[in-house]
Amino acid sequence: MEIKLLSQEDEEQAHRLRDYCFPTKYTGARRDDFQYWVRHSTAIGAYDKENLVGKLLILPLNITVHGVNYKMGGMGFVATYPEYRNEGTMKKLIVRSLAEMRKNNQAISVLAPFSVSFYRHFGWELFFDKLHYSIPKESFPQFPIQSNRMKRFSFEWMDEEGYSKIQQFHNEHALKTNGGMQRDAAWWQRLARREPDSHFAYYTKGDSIAGYIRYEIKDLTFFIRDFVTDGIQAEQSLWNFISSHQASVHAIKGATSAASHFGFQFVQPQFKKEITQDVMIRIVDVYAFLKKYAWEHYEHSLYLRVQDPFAPWNECLFHISKDREIEIVKDRLIEKQHVLSLPITILSAMMAGYLSVSEALRYANHPVRKEEEENWKSALPTNPPVFYEYF
Repeated sequence: MEIKLLSQEDEEQAHRLRDYCFPTKYTGARRDDFQYWVRHSTAIGAYDKENLVGKLLILPLNITVHGVNYKMGGMGFVATYPEYRNEGTMKKLIVRSLAEMRKNNQAISVLAPFSVSFYRHFGWELFFDKLHYSIPKESFPQFPIQSNRMKRFSFEWMDEEGYSKIQQFHNEHALKTNGGMQRDAAWWQRLARREPDSHFAYYTKGDSIAGYIRYEIKDLTFFIRDFVTDGIQAEQSLWNFISSHQASVHAIKGATSAASHFGFQFVQPQFKKEITQDVMIRIVDVYAFLKKYAWEHYEHSLYLRVQDPFAPWNECLFHISKDREIEIVKDRLIEKQHVLSLPITILSAMMAGYLSVSEALRYANHPVRKEEEENWKSALPTNPPVFYEYF
């Protein structure tokens, strides 16, 4: 078995492998979308002689962690033919992917797992609780009518100026959102290919956008794909716009953060809600990640030891000075009680804001002094992450 980067001559084999291993065969725009990402991602293949028998793609994306934007490897389209499973093929692909992401300065990776336990074994960890909601017609939210500042268009009937403003607004908001992903032109094109029936509505404040939604209407249901606002006035106006469809739809469905107290301000907040955990995060390069991290105020140096058997470059003792300088410490005797010692899974979830320091310490290899715990609590931002993209 040979693990190597996919060549252009083998792209057709990648299509056949994807179509065999996933529920539906891609045709038309979806096939074009997959072809784009095969060509523009880091595509890694497992070969039995000349035959492609396994593959994964690392999409060149980004993620904001506590106000700092990082290069991110979005792992997707992971597949092997059944006769090559349980032979270590996927392990080899994943280990190679970590090395490739580090080489490409992608300090973080995100994926949607087919099995949480499988990817947790390789260092990824859950980091977002997504709340899916379904609002029946009798509970559609209504707010006092405000001035009509709504504009609307779709991928089919395009408003180029409005679309450009929405893209800029979305990316500005992503930089202020823990877990936010800035969408480049290729990603917006991906949404157009995969969800061509999307409509847009946006709320204006002067000449600027203060909020927008992307949505689809089908099967008597209003599906919210994006809902991004900068304030309560825009949020309520967008909900009024959505509820104005009550003559033609029977339900509103969407997803938001479980930490958002969703529906709190609605007259009728009691409707179906379900929490899922379907995205995982991993720090690929701890040193590079820590160097950019948005440290808060702390009183004295921090020491961190990482366990990461599939990315051995992370298995170090890190010193984070009071001046936010990061160094890898060698041959220095530090008492265990001064060192936070964590597996890469727990470290990734903690640094992203999903786990608190106290929660992370439950999984530490040994306890630390109370002073060290408090110092780490002071050092880390606490905004919960959100992540709505899919790949």
